[in-house]
Amino acid sequence: MNFTTNFDIVRQALEDFTTEIYSPNNKVIDQIPLDQLIQKLDLSSWIKEGGLEGQVLKDFLSAFLSYQTRLHHSGYLGHQCAAPHYAAALGGFINNVTNNVPSIYEMGPSSVALEVFLVNWMLEKVGWKPTPLTVHSRMSEENYGGGVLVNGGSIANLTALIMARTQVAPEVWQEGNPDGLSILLPSESHYSLTKAAGILGIGKKAIHFVEVDKRGAVIPDSLPGIFKKVQEKGHFPIALVANACNTPVGIYDPLDEIADFCQEQKLWLHVDGAHGASALLSETHGHKLKGVERADSLVWDAHKLLQVPSLCAALLVKNHKHLDQAMPVGDNASYLFHDKEQPGVDTLHRTIETTKPGLGERLFFVLGAIGEGGMAGFIDRQYQLTLEVYHYLQNLPDFECPAQPESNILCFQYTGATMDSLFLRKKLLETGEFYLTTTLFKGARYLRLVFMSPNTEFGHIVNLVTSIREIATKV
Repeated sequence: MNFTTNFDIVRQALEDFTTEIYSPNNKVIDQIPLDQLIQKLDLSSWIKEGGLEGQVLKDFLSAFLSYQTRLHHSGYLGHQCAAPHYAAALGGFINNVTNNVPSIYEMGPSSVALEVFLVNWMLEKVGWKPTPLTVHSRMSEENYGGGVLVNGGSIANLTALIMARTQVAPEVWQEGNPDGLSILLPSESHYSLTKAAGILGIGKKAIHFVEVDKRGAVIPDSLPGIFKKVQEKGHFPIALVANACNTPVGIYDPLDEIADFCQEQKLWLHVDGAHGASALLSETHGHKLKGVERADSLVWDAHKLLQVPSLCAALLVKNHKHLDQAMPVGDNASYLFHDKEQPGVDTLHRTIETTKPGLGERLFFVLGAIGEGGMAGFIDRQYQLTLEVYHYLQNLPDFECPAQPESNILCFQYTGATMDSLFLRKKLLETGEFYLTTTLFKGARYLRLVFMSPNTEFGHIVNLVTSIREIATKV
């Protein structure tokens, strides 16, 4: 067997996988116990004997893909993972074959070119000055933005807080954390931020949660009082984090008002826009990030609303020097850092990761296929559908929502019977028709819809309502 033959087998299997979602009998999710699945796939035999090619490869893929969750399915309303555009797979495939690593220019000039171009494109969307393409020194004193693509928003959030800490405690890499470092967070922030506090050695006890309204958005007028209490405890915040949008219900914080406070206190403002920063591409919804250009750093995940497979996240900064000088390079990495002819740029010093795949390939090929307009149209469609579903559910006597959505995330409860949301979700997953999640918000558990698939339409939610009511009648 050769590459072409096996590639065609894989291509056909994936084509079938992404088109079978339109079959009325096809499930979005089909879970069986792990031990049974490993046995069904006969993984032990393949590891021992090899030979996974040709017809046996075809048979294996048929079994393997039959148990994969179908993110393109109309019933996929689960986690904030994209139903990827096929073009992104082409970009990923190209990088998987070439294995060029865009951390250093000489290991992948074209991959680096894509990443630098895309980071600049994102910087311009935020309202920050892009990096001049003729600048190669990371110690440049020019004022312009900067950024890097990393494997996920968690790494990006951690790196942003490393930058913020370095501004407050520049000797931290030699001396360790000084006493009293803390972080200001909205209570509805992503858990990666509290995890980052632990990794940084600041600790969860030094996280101070700022006051939010009934929708989960930061109340700017409460910030001076919270800041004063933090100072009275002998703590000094390295950063205030704002959400654009928050994870539970998809609400945007008032960035402009928060920026006023941070500017007054000379406090680093980091915006976790992992999910909602993509609205910057939309003429209809871009206003929800008003004031983002006043932040110091921003996380923007392409693997959420930009139809890119996991993972591909951008960490962007208003001032490149904060990123370029945040993390010292290793003393024993002389094979990487030395005087050399440099026709491009190295980004290794900007990341926690030393080796990473060509993440720019995934995003660029989608944008290259559908353009900015196509991407904006997709975002507008998902946001509008979510709003329509909200009004539909609110007008039903046996459903209620805790907040009007500002993105493609919508939470709701079924009130027609006394039923736990976790129980309802379990029953829905058992049918395989719908995949949705739940979340705690303001002390109550809600069913949670995230409209990621371009194949989900309003009628599918009507069917979901019918399914929920049928489950209720059987309890």
